[in-house]
Amino acid sequence: MQPFNAGLSGPTNYLGSAGYGMAKQSFPAMSYAMPNNIALFIDLENFIGSAATLGLPIDISKVITKLREIGNVRSRKAYGDMQRALQAVGMGNRFYEIRRDFHANLIEVEDIPYITPHKNAADIKLVVEALSVGYQNEFISHFAVLASDRDYVPLYQKLRALNKTVITIGVDRTHMNPMIAEASDRLFYYEHLFLGDTVSALYETEEQTSPLRFEYFDLLTRSLRKLEHDNIMVSAEALYESMRNARSDFDFALIGCQSFPQFLHMALENGCIEEDTQNQTFRVSVKSAQVASAPPASEITKPSPAVTEADAKKEAKIYRKILSDTLKIPFPELQVRKDTIRVIHKALDEHFGITIKEALTNDDAKQSGNLTFNEITDIVQEKFQEDATEANRSVIYKIVLGLHFARCFYEQRGEVSDLTSIEVTGMAKPYDVWEDDLYRNYIGQLKFNLQSRTLQNSGLAKLLYESIEDEAMRKIEALRT
Repeated sequence: MQPFNAGLSGPTNYLGSAGYGMAKQSFPAMSYAMPNNIALFIDLENFIGSAATLGLPIDISKVITKLREIGNVRSRKAYGDMQRALQAVGMGNRFYEIRRDFHANLIEVEDIPYITPHKNAADIKLVVEALSVGYQNEFISHFAVLASDRDYVPLYQKLRALNKTVITIGVDRTHMNPMIAEASDRLFYYEHLFLGDTVSALYETEEQTSPLRFEYFDLLTRSLRKLEHDNIMVSAEALYESMRNARSDFDFALIGCQSFPQFLHMALENGCIEEDTQNQTFRVSVKSAQVASAPPASEITKPSPAVTEADAKKEAKIYRKILSDTLKIPFPELQVRKDTIRVIHKALDEHFGITIKEALTNDDAKQSGNLTFNEITDIVQEKFQEDATEANRSVIYKIVLGLHFARCFYEQRGEVSDLTSIEVTGMAKPYDVWEDDLYRNYIGQLKFNLQSRTLQNSGLAKLLYESIEDEAMRKIEALRT
């Protein structure tokens, strides 16, 4: 008999490597179940386009290593035009290197050329092959799909109807579609595979881990009550499975825990649950009601009149870290943002050769001179060079993407569901609202990442306008209204 390890990386006993002082015998010894057999399917265009957009390296070995924590990866297939996908994100010179890496990890790459400039049959081929494996190979119990396209949701539903476990490997948390999370049995993020073995770079401080930790404590107590209601022994193993079933992207590493046992120790120390050492089970603590989470992020709380410059800087530092990790670049300074937005508008205005008013009212004008995000970035970088001004291409690209998410452009989308297929056909909003709409997008990303924590206007003002004077505070209040 071997001690239970919750099926994830870390020490193979509940005490874990941290040594919190709880006796080993307080946790029951359990045997492992038969290993799971996994079939991995990769949508190349979706994976490469999304990873490159977020500035993540293309390293498929990280995915294989993570899946091995769940079971044996018996089948490994990738579909799409790898060379074209890499060229679209400016990585064409790495084609042979990345292809060798796929083969080194025993992944069978099926090259599927494009039928039209914007469409190939990779997604259809992936679905057909996955269903074929699902029907013909009973020994395959888990299906892992590396993609963030919600078009695969019907496939997930069919596989689950066949009693298969569906694992989704999304690229990042911010852009994960809720339908995919709901349709998946397990969900983890490619970006988290590069954050080390302890704690996510998004949550490095006590202040940043608190919101997610409270969410997990709430999930823990709800799962515990459900097990009690169903008259199931509340063991650590049962709790882990119940929490994972209730929330497909549950990951204790994001709050600094190296193992599920360490997470249980944290919950015990915070008074959320109590341990029955005699029966080796858990129950909801009578104090759990006192362990309240922070108010929801949707509640806008005006800063105290006594807010200080130091307080604002401290809060802004947290926000800067989150946005830097979300954008995968150091969050640009105010003047850099202003200059980049100005040059992007100038470049588009010159390229399309029409006024903003014409772009807003003339349908024919909207269709002229399409540009991809990469092409816009190249043009803007050239304009900076013409002015002998140093400019970071990654910063330009991420601000272009921010303006895209803020709906500042008219766009034409290809049938491929990634950012590389989008073409800008004109400017949808006047220049004087671009900065405000971009900042609203940044605030939305902060609210998403901080979840239950209230954003402070003073910290936002310090981050976005480098000031907490009255004018900056009024701008933030207007953005959040």
